[in-house]
Parts: sequence; C-alpha cells; structure tokens
Amino acid sequence: MKNETIAALSTAPYKAALGVIRMSGEDAVAIAEKVFSRSLRSERSSSVIHGNIVDGTQTVDDVLVSVFFAPNSFTGEDTVEISCHGGVYNCFRILRLLIKNGARQAKNGEFTKRAFLNGKLDLLKAEAIIDLIDSETKSEANAAVSRLKGRLSDRINALREGLLEISARLLAFIDYPDDDIEDTDAQEMRALIINTHSELEKLIDSYGSGKLIKDGVKTVIAGKPNVGKSMLMNRLLGEDRCIVTSVAGTTRDVIEESAEIGGVKLRLFDTAGLRDASDEVEKIGVEKTVVKLSEAQLILCVFDLTDVQTEVPEEIAAANAKKIAVFNKLDLISEKPEVPDGFDRAVFISAKTGEGEDGLEKAVSELFPLAAEACESEIPANLRQYECLVAAKDELSHAIENIGITPDALLCDIEGAISALGEMTGKTVSEEIIENIFSRFCVGK
Repeated sequence: MKNETIAALSTAPYKAALGVIRMSGEDAVAIAEKVFSRSLRSERSSSVIHGNIVDGTQTVDDVLVSVFFAPNSFTGEDTVEISCHGGVYNCFRILRLLIKNGARQAKNGEFTKRAFLNGKLDLLKAEAIIDLIDSETKSEANAAVSRLKGRLSDRINALREGLLEISARLLAFIDYPDDDIEDTDAQEMRALIINTHSELEKLIDSYGSGKLIKDGVKTVIAGKPNVGKSMLMNRLLGEDRCIVTSVAGTTRDVIEESAEIGGVKLRLFDTAGLRDASDEVEKIGVEKTVVKLSEAQLILCVFDLTDVQTEVPEEIAAANAKKIAVFNKLDLISEKPEVPDGFDRAVFISAKTGEGEDGLEKAVSELFPLAAEACESEIPANLRQYECLVAAKDELSHAIENIGITPDALLCDIEGAISALGEMTGKTVSEEIIENIFSRFCVGK
C-alpha cells in the first residue's frame, strides 16, 4: 500500500524572518516539483536549491528547498523541506499549495513516528526529541541529547542481547533434553542473570535523578516578611519577575518559575512572609506558604543581615526538606552571624548585587549532586521507561528463584524480561503506546 505524503509547518506560526515547511512520503518530490520553479529529481540527496514557489503563473515566494532521498532522511522516506519567508499567511499559503497538489496535513508527531517505524530511531531516542524540545535548562537539554545519541538505548540493547543468548541456550536444551546443560553453562547463565538484574537495579535507582533533571527540585523561598525573598527570586531568574518594595507583606500569593542553579533545575516558589497576618489576603498567602513548605524538597530560608533574628519559623523547622540558610543584604553589612541549627548549608549573599551567588550555586550542587552530574548518564527519563525497567527486573527476580528448577519456568521469566526491555526501546511495543507517545509531539515534528 502506498504511503501517504504528509506536510506540515515545522516552525512556530508567528511573524518571523523564516518559516520551514516539511513534507515526507513517496510523492514528496513530485508534489514539490508541481509548485517549485526547478527540477529536484536530478539533485543529489541533501542538496539545497534556490528558486521560487509558484501557484500557476504567479510567484508566491523566493525560497530555498532541501531535498533528501530515501533512506537518507530523518523519516527514511523522500523528504522535502521548504525554507520560506516567515509570517503566518505566507507559510500557510505554501502549505495549502502542497496539500492542494496531493499531500495531506501531518498529524502530531507523524514525522518522528515514521522515522521510528522505518527504523531510523527507537522509542528512547524519539522520547529524547520531545524532551529536548521541552527542555528549559542546560541539564535537561544535555540529558535529552545523551539519550538522543543512544547512550541509554545502547545499554538496554546490550542487556537484552545477553538475555536473548540465555533464551537461545534454554530453548536448545528444551528441544534436545538428552543433551544436559553443562555445569559451566549453568554457572555462566546464573552469573549473567544476576549481573543483568544488578544493572537494572542501578538504572531504576537513577530514575530519581532523572526526575530531578526533568521536573526540577521543588524549592521554596521562605522567611519572615521583607528579608529579600522576592529580590532573591528575581536574582536567580535573572529578571524582575516579582514585585519588590520596602513594604513588608508585598507578596500575597505563591509565584512559581524555573531556573538552573549550580547545574540543578529548581522549581522556585516565592512565598508570602511567615508572620501572624491580620490582613485577610495576606493570611491566605501565609497559609499557601505553609502548604508549599510541606511539599518542598529544598527550602531557601532567607535572613536579613541588617536585622538578624536567627530564630527559624517553626513551619520551616518542621518541614521534611533540605534547607539552606540564606543570609541576605551582604552589600549592606559583612558581619556573619552564627548559623542556627537544622540547616544543611549556609550562604551569605546580596540579592541586590549578586555577590555570593556562586556560594548558593555550590551549596545546591552539593545537596543534589546526582541531579548536577547525571545529565549525561544513561538514566530513564519518564514513568513509562521506569515501569519497563521494573517489569524486567521483577521477571529476573523470579528467574533467579527458578534457576535449577525447570528450564521451562526459567525460560518464561527470561522471555518476560526480554519483552519488557523490548517495550522500552520499541522492539515489542503495542500500537496504543506508540500512538500515546507520538501524540505528545507538535504537528511539524
């Protein structure tokens, strides 16, 4: 059956200098030639050709067209990319021309799905693409690039290949039961199963670091009113996101943003100052602060060096989170008071000038070293991948128990682990899971 040719705008539909329209499928080149002023079939793959998009006798735009012949393209199919002048009307006018001449509008993630179905990438690499697109920090982007380069895929495939070798040996023994498994073979299989089980446990344990890289560390900036919490938030974000005044109690609601500090993504929450508020609105803000403190993984407790009262609010002391005492306004006073008990680190900074900010970055990276260091390691990126690893490990746990009982029972466990790892990379995955993954992509990807 002939594969339909799909087309979509691959750049954002806004006013811009350039727009890119992508088309992939068996008729991609033929359709492009209907609206392009030059022939493409005689060009080499990966060529870039200058010419005009035309609608009949009317010139629509002056463009660059890139042509990639199968299988040497992202999708593995004939692919044409039109780089035109940006602008919503112009880009969609060219897209409509392609659809009018035989293409159809691509669905969400359909280009990447075709790349997967044509063996150009596996599911781990496909998910890495969307993670790279969605990344907000350097650590997120580095982790996604590591998976896109195949580091996690290579590790999973190596583990799966080892299990396939055991499966083949067991099948041979079941088919020819008169040929006993030698003790050395049995010992090798046992060692390989135990080693693979151990490797899966390491990957499962690394999932927490992956979540920190992707989701960020829930970080609450808390303290008494007017100690510089909002100014610290603005300093960490590099922009004036929060209102800063000399009036105590300015912050009435929780403000959330993300920033990368010390190589770690922090989900920052600027909160209302902790005090007995009489104002109804401020009281609600304080109540929200208390809720956020109970959910926090890290608390930046801000103190004012010009009016040092080192008593720690009980809501902060009771929170089950790592805590950094942040002594602010170092630009006004350099005296360093005694750090109260209960803090993992203490730093002295000026949220106004940025002095001492490197000390805060160091403290964060020391408290969350795995999140800072694991961005280029082989770590699972999402719950789907984590559950596949757990399923494979559980099967091997049964296999270890069944070693020495019957080859049939052992084979069943090994094949279960092989299937779980295959689902992780996409070798043995259901259509429902495939559809779910690619539906998360944008239309032009």
